[in-house]
Amino acid sequence: MRAVVVGGGLAGITSALELADSGVQVALLERSGQLGGLCRSVPDPVAGRVDTGQHVYLGCCTELEALLDRLGVEPALRQGRLGLTVVDPGHPRPRRLSAAPLPAPFHLLPVIGGWPMLPRGSLMHIAQVAAALRQGPSGLDALPALGWLRGLGQPEQLISQLWEPFLVAACNAPLDRCSAELAAFVVREGLLSSSRAGALRVPGTDLTRWLDPPARRALERAGVELRLDSRAVSVCGGPGSQVRVTHGAGAEETFDLAVLAVPARAAHRLLLAGGRSTPALEAAADIPDSPIVNVHLFTDRPFLPGAVTLIPRSPLQWAFDRSRLDDRLLDGSWHSAISISAAEAEVGVPEARLAADIWQLCQATFPPAARAHLVHCRVTREAHATFWPEPGSAARRPGPGAAIPQVALAGSWTRTGWPATMESAVRSGRAAARHLLV
Repeated sequence: MRAVVVGGGLAGITSALELADSGVQVALLERSGQLGGLCRSVPDPVAGRVDTGQHVYLGCCTELEALLDRLGVEPALRQGRLGLTVVDPGHPRPRRLSAAPLPAPFHLLPVIGGWPMLPRGSLMHIAQVAAALRQGPSGLDALPALGWLRGLGQPEQLISQLWEPFLVAACNAPLDRCSAELAAFVVREGLLSSSRAGALRVPGTDLTRWLDPPARRALERAGVELRLDSRAVSVCGGPGSQVRVTHGAGAEETFDLAVLAVPARAAHRLLLAGGRSTPALEAAADIPDSPIVNVHLFTDRPFLPGAVTLIPRSPLQWAFDRSRLDDRLLDGSWHSAISISAAEAEVGVPEARLAADIWQLCQATFPPAARAHLVHCRVTREAHATFWPEPGSAARRPGPGAAIPQVALAGSWTRTGWPATMESAVRSGRAAARHLLV
């Protein structure tokens, strides 16, 4: 059996390894010169390289951790249970919070008890959400997450201080335009399922160096033929039950199996170019994208109060002290990254203006920043970072078998039940390979 995997991100890497482990001869086609997809860094004239986006995963991301263990890749931060620093812009004294070594949901008691600006009765309101999730809520996909939370009696202050920062970062959408089904999944799996579930894992800086070389070695050990800088042009049914793939400058090859581990629109284009797509894939391709913007700040001294800092009710959202996480300085300067999810308002702002606005906010929010000197700044944007999980989107996410025969779909946008995360990508890659091997 010969198979082709189109796309060298986490979904494609996982599919290729899974197929090769089952004895299939696999060729992996990746249009760029490196593996990792959106898990990548880009050159910077001053810093050398910066990541296109700050990636984070949680202790509940078990499939991703299994893949990274196989690759021999370690994160810069691996918590045993959730720990972070919270700074409210109106009350800038940092609160360093850690979950307790208790069964869920009691592990969150010290986090909720120390969280700034939470209204009275917050524990009771959070218990109401937990009770609703235990009852197995259904029919939530058509509802906005904000309406779902309000329907459960959550006070506006609790929503803005606690639920919104976590859910916007996980789902990459504002709560009034996010599927309640996905939001409920994040709360259940990421915060309330176990004391380990919400523990933060932060990859090392320079995502290309972190992931690309180990992935190449693992694929080569598995016997996968890597074809970097190789762009697929069309995919269609071939003779018998085979699949014909056109790539490069018109070269054609025939395979027994194929995995399209690319964005939904790209998969739709490949099949259309081959003469046939499917309604399910067309519906997925119509789901809009949601952007993420990162502002990399290089200063002469540290100014963040913790390695990972959450700033509720602020455009800053989440801040990462990269120099502390990676235990290194860059030419004497300190690297901090501000990660902005659902960044519709920021993605089109000129770099100089956005950098100045973010730095001004940092100086107003973190007192040490007022004494720091900004040495260098770099803005990175992913306009198509994730699909937009709008209400009704869960029903439009296709399973791995929604393409033509012998062709499977993979990617964080497929029907994994997870938001568009690294964990979703890995799960989709494994599901695509298993679909073809049945």
